[in-house]
Amino acid sequence: MPRLLALSFLGLLATACAPRRPAPGAANEPRPDVVLEGAHLRSYEGDTLQVSGTAARVLYRRAGGEVQATDVVVRLPPGKGAQGSPSTSSSGTTITAPNMDGSLASKTWVGTGGVVVRTGEGLVANTPRLTYNADSRQAHGEEGVTMKGPDYQMRADRFTLSAADQTFTFEGTVQAVLGGATE
Repeated sequence: MPRLLALSFLGLLATACAPRRPAPGAANEPRPDVVLEGAHLRSYEGDTLQVSGTAARVLYRRAGGEVQATDVVVRLPPGKGAQGSPSTSSSGTTITAPNMDGSLASKTWVGTGGVVVRTGEGLVANTPRLTYNADSRQAHGEEGVTMKGPDYQMRADRFTLSAADQTFTFEGTVQAVLGGATE
């Protein structure tokens, strides 16, 4: 019986150590230099925290500083408002996305797959795609956005979000329902 158990264990070990077959289409993509599972991140500019968050998986390629991540939660702390005064919100903006691709060189990343933005003021926005620029601390979307607040809902074709003061600017067709909107 111990011999059968040992053979079973060796069989499982051989299966686990066998090289994995590449996913379809993966042969054309360069292999990442670093793969992180269950990653926690913090990005600073000097002593100031600019971004923090988590990702289920991060792939990093040194050439070009490209990053691909899945199941991402990013927290942008409140910054100074447009007049240079501190933001009145006690918490910043949280952005979640199933997928994010970015570049460390350009300090820009793109969330896709159903992005959710939550501000410290209690606003919740949903958009298919969001592009964030760390230098300007602004995000924008060109594929529509829906938003819910404490007593309104709205939809717009395009938007810009200032993470520093948590303000949205909407463009294109904008529709709003005011006063106790429930859905």
